[in-house]
Amino acid sequence: MTTLVKSGRETTQKKKPVFVSWIDFHGRSEGIARSLGIEEWSDGGGSGPLPIRYLRLWIATRKYLRAFKPTEVIVMQPPVVALLAVRSAVGRNVRICGDLHTGTFYDPKWKWSSRMVARLLGSPNLAIVTNDALAAQARGRGAEALVLHDLIETYPQASSLGDFEDNNLVQLKEEKYILVPITYSYDEPLDELAAATHLAPGIRWVFTGRAPEGFVAACNSANTVFPGFVSRNEYLRLLAHANALLAPTTEEDTMQRAGYEAMCAGKALVTSDTAVLRDFFGEAALTVPPLADRFAAAATEAVQRQAEMEEAITGLRCRRVREQAAALNRLSEWIHKGEARA
Repeated sequence: MTTLVKSGRETTQKKKPVFVSWIDFHGRSEGIARSLGIEEWSDGGGSGPLPIRYLRLWIATRKYLRAFKPTEVIVMQPPVVALLAVRSAVGRNVRICGDLHTGTFYDPKWKWSSRMVARLLGSPNLAIVTNDALAAQARGRGAEALVLHDLIETYPQASSLGDFEDNNLVQLKEEKYILVPITYSYDEPLDELAAATHLAPGIRWVFTGRAPEGFVAACNSANTVFPGFVSRNEYLRLLAHANALLAPTTEEDTMQRAGYEAMCAGKALVTSDTAVLRDFFGEAALTVPPLADRFAAAATEAVQRQAEMEEAITGLRCRRVREQAAALNRLSEWIHKGEARA
């Protein structure tokens, strides 16, 4: 049992697992934690230089975990610093599950640490990844690996979400637009995306997040919208009103968060033509090479075929939910072994 002090009095609670993410919010972390009924702790470390943020997060993680005393910890990867902070806080008697995003293996900033991550997650610990290709890499480096996609569920309809918080976005409800939720990362073909906005002037392109100035300047200003970072509810409104989503990548083994979100929202989807994405979405999405003319043509086609593609991806969602249940059960069993010992 764990004893915590709240409002001047002691309260006793049963030890539980926790999901730790060094980011203000991540849909995958939140969804997996919620589906498993475990705690979630997320923190982006505030502002300032990266080393300072990591120092803050190391201290905050250590303080939180030592107070919470979890039975197991799931920790988002990268950065490897988060995994090291968790291990430092909980010692060797608490098992750790690393949620290995594609960047663990391919991001130039973090791929150097992939073998270290895998060694730290060797038995009795665990790694979870989004596809078989990444599972093979994790196992080859010494970790036990489980394939688990982002939580696939059904998002609310536009009618239940209310009006946009930003009045500048209200006009989108009357327009045809494709939502492009990107992070402007190493695996996103930014030059091709910017060029695509000039090749498909008949639709709006809505890019979320903090877009670099050079990318904004390269896009067609007449048909692009940059709402910046938005609240979760505002993002769900953008998603609900969109005619289609674009989830681009240049990496072969990447599962795009935006692709999962298109499935959850039952939206027409355009994504990159890779083996893992073709295998997962099949005919329910338009998969094209990450080239400007192909993105523009596919975006236009997705908007035109919106109803047909929404029906296809909604049908696929039902099948994927059933498949995902088995993986969640396996992860739940791994977690409950630790809870039984606590």
